[in-house]
Amino acid sequence: MWAVMQELAMSAPQALIYFVALLALMLLLALVITLRKTEAEHRPEIIRALADLMSFWRRK
Repeated sequence: MWAVMQELAMSAPQALIYFVALLALMLLLALVITLRKTEAEHRPEIIRALADLMSFWRRK
């Protein structure tokens, strides 16, 4: 996967920027969809779980 990303960055850097922006947008939209219909008392649990998930991916 990293070789493909490196090749894409060298051949079409604009496409790589669009890809990364699309991933960030998908993450934000998933957060909005998740929090939209939750009750107020459940939101902190969801946010805490997402923070744990983000810290898990940073360690890898």
